[in-house]
Amino acid sequence: MVTTSESDKSDKAVPAQRLIFGRRLRTLRERVGLTQTAAAAAAGMDRSFYVEVESARHGVSVDRVPALAKALGVEPYKLFTDD
Repeated sequence: MVTTSESDKSDKAVPAQRLIFGRRLRTLRERVGLTQTAAAAAAGMDRSFYVEVESARHGVSVDRVPALAKALGVEPYKLFTDD
């Protein structure tokens, strides 16, 4: 039987849109001066989940986008576009 080590799992391709979204989320959060803990709390989500979204380990549903945008003080579309 072949097993996959933890490092092999991290090498799997992450969808490009998830990477872009996570980077954009981090950029906007840093721009407004929030910590990950503060941004997560403002968006009504667990800090560990927020960190995984920002680092592209997890994606978010469209249902969470408005709360994330509100927490960062931007319109939802700003989470998907560069300034």
